[in-house]
Amino acid sequence: MRSPIPADVLRHVREASNLSQASLAKTMGTVASVLSKLEKADEAEPEIAERYLTAVGSDLAREVDNYYRRDWLQQPPPSFLHPDREPLWIIDQALKTLEQFETETQDPILRGPIDLLRGELRASEAYLRRRDHTVAWVGDIGVGKTTALSYAVNLLVGDGRSGKRPAFPVGPGRTTVCEMAIRVAPTFGILVDAMDEEEVVRLARDWVSGLAPGAAGVGVSAEIGRLLRNMAKLKTTTTMVGDELVARDPVVDLLNDGLGIDEVTDRVITLMALKARTERQIILPEGSDDGLAWVSRLVTDINSGQDPRFGVPRRVTVLMPSRNLNADGQQLSIVDTRGVEGVTQRPDLTIHNDDTRTLVVLCSKFADAPNATVQRHLQESVDAASDAIQRHRRCILVLPRGDEALEVPGSDGPVSSREEGYAYRRKEIELALVNAQLPSVPIYFFDARNDSADKIWTRLRGQITLMRNGYAQRGATAADGVRDLIDNVDGVRTLEARREIEQEIARLLEDVTPLTGNVRPAYLNLIEQMAIGHHSSIAASVHRRGGWDNFQFAHILGNGVRIDANLRSKSLVSRIDHRLMDFESKYEDMDPVLRNLAALRARLSEGRQEFLAAAQTIGRDAYATLLSKESEVWSDSARRYGMGPGYKSDVAKLWKEWFEQSTDAHATSEAVTERLQDAWIIWVLEPLRRATQATAD
Repeated sequence: MRSPIPADVLRHVREASNLSQASLAKTMGTVASVLSKLEKADEAEPEIAERYLTAVGSDLAREVDNYYRRDWLQQPPPSFLHPDREPLWIIDQALKTLEQFETETQDPILRGPIDLLRGELRASEAYLRRRDHTVAWVGDIGVGKTTALSYAVNLLVGDGRSGKRPAFPVGPGRTTVCEMAIRVAPTFGILVDAMDEEEVVRLARDWVSGLAPGAAGVGVSAEIGRLLRNMAKLKTTTTMVGDELVARDPVVDLLNDGLGIDEVTDRVITLMALKARTERQIILPEGSDDGLAWVSRLVTDINSGQDPRFGVPRRVTVLMPSRNLNADGQQLSIVDTRGVEGVTQRPDLTIHNDDTRTLVVLCSKFADAPNATVQRHLQESVDAASDAIQRHRRCILVLPRGDEALEVPGSDGPVSSREEGYAYRRKEIELALVNAQLPSVPIYFFDARNDSADKIWTRLRGQITLMRNGYAQRGATAADGVRDLIDNVDGVRTLEARREIEQEIARLLEDVTPLTGNVRPAYLNLIEQMAIGHHSSIAASVHRRGGWDNFQFAHILGNGVRIDANLRSKSLVSRIDHRLMDFESKYEDMDPVLRNLAALRARLSEGRQEFLAAAQTIGRDAYATLLSKESEVWSDSARRYGMGPGYKSDVAKLWKEWFEQSTDAHATSEAVTERLQDAWIIWVLEPLRRATQATAD
């Protein structure tokens, strides 16, 4: 045996044989307490692990013993319980073989193919070695995703009336103040990522500004306002005056007494006692009976600002034991994103959309699935040329309530079961996607109060398995390529084919070096998002010079640059891909060349994604600099707020005219074009040029 064995692998072998610690200890000539201590450790040394497995004596024990006798290049080897241990073994041995081959041959002719295969193997290995994935639930405010998520992970507490309710704060919408997350842990706990004091002061000033009589302040969301009010202990009070209920707001009273917005803000910040709100994590105390009830109370208090130990949360993470989140060898974390209000082009959602390890679950109500937000999300993936759908990182989760599934009309009257209702509704959703010219994605159903949580997690974990299988297949293809390269290293046809490919691709890359001119100005995306966004979010962002989280001007303009970059480069990428396909037809009887071409096409696809991501960053940074300058368009937009209907269309018109007439805006657009040209060469053309070099420099 070459390496230590994780203790959980040994325990798995013993439990699979239905052996107790006491009986196994007797066979090994020791006592149960020794085995208990061994199984609680991180790993067992090879000698004791071998004794342990020999004493168990099962087929599984022998399989584990043989597994840890393998000669791995990468150390430590993956756990026997790793879901992709065999694909990783294939990749590891291919890397070992390739390393030996490169050392022995020192052939410059093979530099390009060797580097290409090594890159494919390393990328696949890096992805598969990690077992962690995020499942991000995305949906409109009030769609019911938090309730469904709570039932799905069994984050429920008893309320003494209706049996069970979610431990997370839920309601008809505008309930949670920030992103909520769930991570697997041995015991319950809470982690809080809090805003810094500068951000809190800014929020408080906006809140006070929105309450000022006659002021054009933009205010804050209802849930944030409620949290700030509770933290400062400035709750409104109500009294009956005759037949009317009259509310009294202490903040409004201060403003009416003649204090300015800044003075009232200072008082609010003082009352919030931010210096004392420094707690960031709490683990369930030992001896506590009900961890879920403890979590529910704590999260509710943090979310409402009623726990004096915590500040304004940016994200709250619940730690909890969970069988479903730790099954099939996967380690899942759940993120309940902030509810969508029109615009889906938000920085927090983009992080999840672009993460190759995240499955984005698009939630929709039963009656209107796929709703406008789901369709917009899918369309934006297409417009930005994201490969997330092709790599199985998107799905739709429909959330039925009550008897909705049973009320679906069947072919001969009402359906006879929820499953039949789901089947009919799925066909309708699939047709709606086709009619909207949107890509097909998996469609799941989950009725929180009637469906099995195990069933939905089995399906979500299955989709994550598909995400991983893509990298396992990529690694296997590259491993086959290593064998073919070595077996056919002296093949004249292969060498000549590679030389021809190198020469023709080099000529083609020269032809496709210049990007086309601006196809779709970035500002059009901003104008379109203004039509979708909520007027208060737009006003809030104008108030902050484009910096409001729910409507960040620079982020949306960056997305516009990415969309334009996709349109500029689309035909050029297609020319390269078609030429590689032509080579595949020409050399269809030469497996080494075909594998090399498959790797080139994969490199082209990844290079395009990297170029588009760079385009988004270039656009965001360039326009952030432009928007930070003094300009009348900010003040004109701010003045328009609160002056009657048509606010969004009027502001959109102001910005459209400004982008079309401003010399600074034109200069920024030209600078972005120059940077896109450089990014195109760096991320797409140069990697292809290096990968196709068949001869020494």
